[in-house]
Amino acid sequence: MKQALRIGAACMVIGILFFAVLSAAADAQEFSNIRSSGRGGNWDFFLPLAYIDSATVKGENGSSVDLDATMGWGFGFGYNFNDHFNLNGMFTWSQRNYKATVVNTDGTNQKYNNTLYSSTFGVNGIYYLLSGDITPFVSAGIGMTYLDSNIQNGPASGSCWYDPWWGYVCNNYVPTKTQYDVSYNAGIGVRFDLSRQFSLQPSYNKMWVDINKSSGTPDFDIWRLDFVFRM
Repeated sequence: MKQALRIGAACMVIGILFFAVLSAAADAQEFSNIRSSGRGGNWDFFLPLAYIDSATVKGENGSSVDLDATMGWGFGFGYNFNDHFNLNGMFTWSQRNYKATVVNTDGTNQKYNNTLYSSTFGVNGIYYLLSGDITPFVSAGIGMTYLDSNIQNGPASGSCWYDPWWGYVCNNYVPTKTQYDVSYNAGIGVRFDLSRQFSLQPSYNKMWVDINKSSGTPDFDIWRLDFVFRM
């Protein structure tokens, strides 16, 4: 799977570069009349749909976490300063199963399965190489990633109350191990302006998260399709 992703990413890069060479002349003469006023000075609303590939995070003393592949969602707003540069804020989240390997002090291993909840708020810059309705782009950003391991790390608590609609209601809360980590991302893709109000942005992205107690900085492969609405 990793090898297939590398080949796919390489093909995307080659395709984008090939397209950029072929379309540069057409861009200089206006590709079409879909956006006669250009992108500059307009707000974009993003709805990203992401496929996040499986990954392994190495911990201390040989411990590790094998994360399953999953789908992710989100939303964001961005401003086009001109036809080439967009600055946006994006909130994304996902849920994925994982298998953890725990190393005991006597050297033996134990394994357990659980679910990881994660969300990221990031500030990102996008540079569109061309001003036409179809353009390759590169992106980069920095953000904060929230991780919830779903592992209980304290006693459960609960409370009950009388609700005017539901009657007598009780609820329990179980604290879990969570943390906030700085994250970075970079991507490459193509934007298709299909109408004055709607665009599509398929892209390949790499994300790095400075996870506390991990060995090195884990990275994640993300294939994303952004549905973009002009405000």
